[in-house]
Amino acid sequence: MKKIYLAQVKQFNEVSYIGSVDPRKLVRMVDQTIEVGQVQEDQRPLDKKHIKEIAKYVGEDKGFLPTSIIVGTKDKKLAVETERSSDGKTLYYMMIPETENELKQYENTIDISDGQHRVFAFSDDYRSTDLKDDDVYEVPVTFYIMPQLITRQRLFYTTNAKQKPVPTNLLMWLQDKLKMLSKPEEIYLPIVRQLNSENTSPLKGRIIMSAEKINKGFKAKQLVKILDKAKINDIGTIANVTLSNEDMIEILSEYLSGWEQRYNLEFKHPNQDTMTKISGLRYILLLFPAFVEIAVNRPADFTIEFVIELIKELEEARGIDSASDKTLFSDSPIFRGESATIKQAEEDGTILKAFDAQKKTQGHNPFKNRKK
Repeated sequence: MKKIYLAQVKQFNEVSYIGSVDPRKLVRMVDQTIEVGQVQEDQRPLDKKHIKEIAKYVGEDKGFLPTSIIVGTKDKKLAVETERSSDGKTLYYMMIPETENELKQYENTIDISDGQHRVFAFSDDYRSTDLKDDDVYEVPVTFYIMPQLITRQRLFYTTNAKQKPVPTNLLMWLQDKLKMLSKPEEIYLPIVRQLNSENTSPLKGRIIMSAEKINKGFKAKQLVKILDKAKINDIGTIANVTLSNEDMIEILSEYLSGWEQRYNLEFKHPNQDTMTKISGLRYILLLFPAFVEIAVNRPADFTIEFVIELIKELEEARGIDSASDKTLFSDSPIFRGESATIKQAEEDGTILKAFDAQKKTQGHNPFKNRKK
């Protein structure tokens, strides 16, 4: 057995103890019959994917788990004992099993109130091979000794109902400050940031970069995802030119302005029309590569006028009477879900490119005559 010293914590009449424990030992002290996906009394079912993510993070990425695992003891064998220090202070400690035989005797002696996925990531079934048996790795553990039902209820409420996750948009902003962005975020967040700041951009001041309040604003995280889906970074390859972020902002601004002018709408003043909502913007941006490809093949200069004419061609192909008030967004149920919007953009891009299927212009730069 291993003696671990504990810090006593008092909150009103409730007492708990905090110490550090090897999670490879701690996981052996839970109920070994708990299975992935199994409904538990006061915990959500274990998620295999989440367990594997934590195991990889700890093993391959040498990750930290600094927040405390919260457990309740179920057996009197896990008792808090005391001793006196040399200066007369009371020291608290608990004996934790160490050997294989001891661990078997201490199975199912704790319940986990918070952190079960972190604990199970250290089980033999999931632990990364990069975490060796002799690697020193401990996690902080808060022990509630034989907790009564009211204590377990309060712990459940605190660790579940009262927890508020960091919004994904704010999380990306924080990750940017810590240089922890994913590859697509590294590529597209600077473009989104400029779309929100450049005077020429129809989206200036309309993008929620962190957690600021913008009425009917577009979240930066959403736009990064859309630009990645549309493979905006490959636009230069389509036109066989090298484009800087500044070039891309100007081109995207002209493209979005073409849509605004065609339908006499502004992204800065969104209304009930789908075009100025995130679903409409997703559809428009996903069509952007098709517009560029057509400009290369015709060949044509990529201007606001070109964008407007191509929108008209798509309207005609979709059977929309130019004399009516109908638009590509009118009364369309396709914009009620992300997958439906993506599918419609793909279909409409195919329709447009079919008009120029036989044209394969080589070497045309549709952006060369763009105004600087």
